[in-house]
Amino acid sequence: FSNLNLELEEVTTHHSDVEAALRKYYLPDGERAFLPAKFVGYTKQELYSEFCARIEELEQTSSLTLLSSLEASLRIDYLNRCDRKKKDDLSREFRLIYKKQQSNISLEDGILEAWKRHCPELNALISEVIAVFKYRHWLAHGRYWKPKLGRKYDYSYIYSLTKLVYDRLPLLRQ
Repeated sequence: FSNLNLELEEVTTHHSDVEAALRKYYLPDGERAFLPAKFVGYTKQELYSEFCARIEELEQTSSLTLLSSLEASLRIDYLNRCDRKKKDDLSREFRLIYKKQQSNISLEDGILEAWKRHCPELNALISEVIAVFKYRHWLAHGRYWKPKLGRKYDYSYIYSLTKLVYDRLPLLRQ
């Protein structure tokens, strides 16, 4: 593996740092030591609107990074279970799939559905992960269509869901 995939803590720290920098950068005129030339002529409403747009974009890009990191962890787990020849039923199923598909397995229809079959107590969690990956696909493919997601996703929710997956699924890491 490349060892370049980000851990949950790295993503959340980056998100927090960028959010703090945006908050400082978009402080209203009277609350800052200097006014960047970009903001000359902005009204308070224009400044606030642009700030909100930047925060929304940060939330979406951080959500994409969280979900990409989660996908990497799930795929690494799949490959580790195949390589290490673990004896549990999930690992055995993964090895059977690997014989046919190698690493070309679908995340949702292959890896996550196998988890659902072998960990029925986690079905609700895994189903929610499958649903949130529709949001990830929308983000990753340029957001050019109106998604039918069934709910609104935000960074906070995706962080909580990702953390829950890491806490509940016994993933084999590196």
